[in-house]
Amino acid sequence: MAACSWISLPVDFYTKIMGKANFNFAAAESFPVFKPSKRTGEIITRGLLLQCLTSAYQSIYQKGLPLMEKHCRWTKEDACLDNHRFDLPDTLAWEVPLRTDYERRQALVEIDVLVAMELGMTLEQLKEIYRIQFPVMRQYEKDTWYDANGRIVFTTNRSLTNVGFSRKEWEDGIKGAPAGKKFYRTITDDTMPGGPVERTIEYVAPFDRCDREKDYETAWKFFEEKYGK
Repeated sequence: MAACSWISLPVDFYTKIMGKANFNFAAAESFPVFKPSKRTGEIITRGLLLQCLTSAYQSIYQKGLPLMEKHCRWTKEDACLDNHRFDLPDTLAWEVPLRTDYERRQALVEIDVLVAMELGMTLEQLKEIYRIQFPVMRQYEKDTWYDANGRIVFTTNRSLTNVGFSRKEWEDGIKGAPAGKKFYRTITDDTMPGGPVERTIEYVAPFDRCDREKDYETAWKFFEEKYGK
């Protein structure tokens, strides 16, 4: 539960106001302790599907499986979000973790809301923290675009250098492309053993952005209706 809640925006904010130069055991011990609740399984499910990306996490996944929510679904309807992603097999395989940019972002949004609820925050408090304390993140969200398959096609996020097309490419005919039109980009992938290889990435129009505050509102309503206030 700790590892799954620590990736949330409310806990990130708590870390910021602590004024610690480094994150260590002493800092971690001051974090809020979450007691088991009706929302615990929702947080653990999303947290493990975000973090258990390789077979090295097999034991963690299997230990967490009994704690995961068996009736999960996304809090909003979207072609890029498949509720079958929450069909949890007994063994961690390649197709189990959340891998697309869009679904990983949505899982983080929902964890933010769930953790805020566990902390007794209000929706407005969560939105205010996002607006005031995370201006850079907010600016990046305003200009991060996803394709029809949930892949980032363009972003101003400096931590995602070389992800998607350049601004010139984006503005010169890609941004407003009609639905179904495909664009291709060849990259050099040097992330795997065996040396760099060339890969061609496909992007499918239409392209769209997300509104984090609106998604917070939608998720908050969903969980309130499911679990109560």
